[in-house]
Amino acid sequence: SYSFCTLLITIIHKMKSLLIASMLMLCAGGAEAWGGYHRGYRYSLPGDWLWPSDSQFMWFKHFISGEVHVKGDDTYAPYTFSTRTNLPQPAVMVFPDCVRDIQKTLRFARWHNMRISVLSTGHHMDVRNIADNAVHIVMSNFNEKTLIDAGDDKHIQVGPGQTFGEITDFVQEETYGEWVIATGADSTVGPYGWSTGGGHGYLSRKYGLGADHLVSLRVVLTNGRVVTASEHRHRELFRSLRGSGGSAYGITVSMRFKLHPTPEKVTTFFGAFFPQSPDHSALIMQSYHNFISGATKESGGYYLTMGFIPGNPVFIVSFCYGDDCDQHISKLSGIPGCVPGLLPGNCQQNNTDTYYNLVNALAPSAGGNQYTISTSVSADKALDLINTTTAWVLKPETIPMTKFCTQSSVLGGEMKNLDLDGESTSVSPGMRNADIQVTCVGTWADSATVPQREQMVSDMDTWGEATIKPFGTGWVYWNEPQHNFPANDWKERYWGDMSNYNRLFRTKQRYDPWNSITCYHCVGWDFAETVDPAV
Repeated sequence: SYSFCTLLITIIHKMKSLLIASMLMLCAGGAEAWGGYHRGYRYSLPGDWLWPSDSQFMWFKHFISGEVHVKGDDTYAPYTFSTRTNLPQPAVMVFPDCVRDIQKTLRFARWHNMRISVLSTGHHMDVRNIADNAVHIVMSNFNEKTLIDAGDDKHIQVGPGQTFGEITDFVQEETYGEWVIATGADSTVGPYGWSTGGGHGYLSRKYGLGADHLVSLRVVLTNGRVVTASEHRHRELFRSLRGSGGSAYGITVSMRFKLHPTPEKVTTFFGAFFPQSPDHSALIMQSYHNFISGATKESGGYYLTMGFIPGNPVFIVSFCYGDDCDQHISKLSGIPGCVPGLLPGNCQQNNTDTYYNLVNALAPSAGGNQYTISTSVSADKALDLINTTTAWVLKPETIPMTKFCTQSSVLGGEMKNLDLDGESTSVSPGMRNADIQVTCVGTWADSATVPQREQMVSDMDTWGEATIKPFGTGWVYWNEPQHNFPANDWKERYWGDMSNYNRLFRTKQRYDPWNSITCYHCVGWDFAETVDPAV
């Protein structure tokens, strides 16, 4: 048929172009240049002879069962959670319906020598899951939810397009509330990015990090092969996916998580405080410090200094599982000056709460023009850290911006007792051995000029390096990171010492030998390219 002949001519033309390109690259750089892993390897860009023509993009659309949106189409609309930057512009956005779609997409990208970026739910605060001039794979159609009996345990298999809000509701309904899945505190967070970045939340002190709950992952490699990574198969890939963050090794199409028995008794306290004096402010800070310093693996909380609400209130969210909670939570519920109506519970300690009420208590975050600074600390530094971050939030700015800081006291506990030798996960020791993660966020107004925005980012970077970084382990949470690292030490700050990163990079070379899959500051991001893959 005409269509078959056109396709055959296209293939012959591409083989001719590929042969010429390979000869030129061999002449210019030797045999290793065509192999891909060397400094100066160049990926295809618009105008290059390997770049797809309009007709080739059309043919590609024809062979994919899911949606395909090419740059220039009316339906082309890239999405990012944080809108602080100019939006990266991939060449084509693919919404695969099945594994076969992904395999065809990977072949198309390899044939045209194009980079690949992958987005699951898109909830990331640094726009790292989308790249310019890339084949952008959006996994929103992979939304499986299946409960699995595993002897005395229960597992759930989920797709990366699901959110934890949807998964939590499913587990509650299907298990009659008897089992829970460990999640992040925000219901719009997805399971892939959360767990592969380490993952903390309401149950991490009791049961461990998100990476610890992963049982297996089904992954499409860049050569099209589908593998299952677990403790028994592809163990090094499994270790890499449990903590190294981002899609760097392949395209994950499903994950299996271990479920846990639902905590039978939950005590909570939600408090909103408007400090009336320096003494009142000091009392609030000291009370929270006392609470978290005495926290066990059954308890935790969040301390938020809100600079974008008039009066600069402090929000405290605390929880405790089991019978020994009354005296512990009363360290917070006894603080004077709590304002009812702003948070659930109306300033009352609730001794008969449920876990599912707890995870549904707070509204999800909405993204926006955000820039973040983060690190982790031990519990004994909580008070000093609260004082430092509060001073930053309350500091007047000439730039139209708002600020807030969150102390997530959900590290520590049982997670410190897991994976002591670092052989099961690639989580940084800075996360594994900490008690608190602090994240400070600056959000500028739409009226802020570009120079003002640049100044805000620069000021936050300087403050973070000089003040926040020395406070703690130096670790930066993959899912709530700063964009710039003035000391260019992002590898150490995400993954600890360079031995961990180098091990991850060897896995990257094995499973993605063309270095095709990219995201900003992912494993392999700065290797073998002349074009910055992300804005």
